[in-house]
Amino acid sequence: MSILVVSNGHGEDALAAVLAKELKEHTDLEIIALPLVGEGKAYIDAGIKRIHTQENLPSGGFVYLGIKNLWQDISSGLFKQIREQEKVLRRLKGVKLAICVGDTYNLFLVSKNLKTEIVFVPTAKSNYINPHSFLDIMIMKKRALVALPRDEVTAIDLRKRKVKANYLGNLMMDAIYPKGIDFGLDKPIGVLPGSRQDALDNMLVILKIIEKTKVRDHYLVAITSGFDLDRFNEMHDWDRDSAEFACSVLKKGSKRVYLCQGLFGDIINQADIMIGLSGTANEQAAGLGKPVVTFVGPGSQFTPYFAKKQKKLLGDAVLFVEGDTEDVAKAVDHLSLQPRECRKRGEVGKERMGKPGAAKKMSELILDIINKEVIS
Repeated sequence: MSILVVSNGHGEDALAAVLAKELKEHTDLEIIALPLVGEGKAYIDAGIKRIHTQENLPSGGFVYLGIKNLWQDISSGLFKQIREQEKVLRRLKGVKLAICVGDTYNLFLVSKNLKTEIVFVPTAKSNYINPHSFLDIMIMKKRALVALPRDEVTAIDLRKRKVKANYLGNLMMDAIYPKGIDFGLDKPIGVLPGSRQDALDNMLVILKIIEKTKVRDHYLVAITSGFDLDRFNEMHDWDRDSAEFACSVLKKGSKRVYLCQGLFGDIINQADIMIGLSGTANEQAAGLGKPVVTFVGPGSQFTPYFAKKQKKLLGDAVLFVEGDTEDVAKAVDHLSLQPRECRKRGEVGKERMGKPGAAKKMSELILDIINKEVIS
């Protein structure tokens, strides 16, 4: 017998892996995972068995951000991937319960092809920005045993609309893993260039911003394993410096940029301001009380629509700048000189994102369901 965890996106993989790992520590049932976008590396890192993977499509999971993204994915085999995923689900035997982390497409796909009870963790929508649609509600009512949304505001709305919903916390705040690295830098600024194909181009723009800042000299960049450092170093005109803290270092004048893989938790703990072109990572930084400076990026993720949507979700935790690199640099300098404003914005982020501990609470509820105990 097994528990199946299904996620549709790289950020969703990270959240689902946190929950899967917590479950694995408290049950003898096998925990298996089906990432619907890409290879699901987060599950590998968490020691969770994947039952199927596929190549990344051009949108990197951001089909909803435009017809161009959708068309590129269709041309690259989107429908073939969906058919393969349906076959995998229909062949599964002995699944005691499924957990869908992501949006209602995920929930619909699993419920259509697998006969088992489903716990739904809707990470894609919040009443702060985009309440669930009538169709979302109908799918949840019909196909989910219980929904565990990302904030209390959304849970209240779902219950009003007759969906069984509990707010147990936000998994994003459990997916932060500091390694205890002390950078020993004076007021570093953190940088989140994103985890998808856009990251290299995003980072090139951020380097131009850093060149134009006038207050801070040290910038800690959280890069993922997919960030091609060799290629990136062929794309900019900064000098290379000696590596520090297991980070590649770039220098120009008094500025130092530290490109660090696997140190996201340490970076957001030690930086007091973030420059961010990320989805999940921006939200996590805000949840830890760090104001995030954002702007429209050059790629397919951080579009005007996405940036404004994230601003609405996180409120004043985000300082969204509409302008060029000089305008963004001025915004970073402004926050660097305004600690009171930073604290105020940080409190908004903590309120919007909630405290850690969701994985433990969700795991307990899921195991209660499996043991046929009453949902509270």
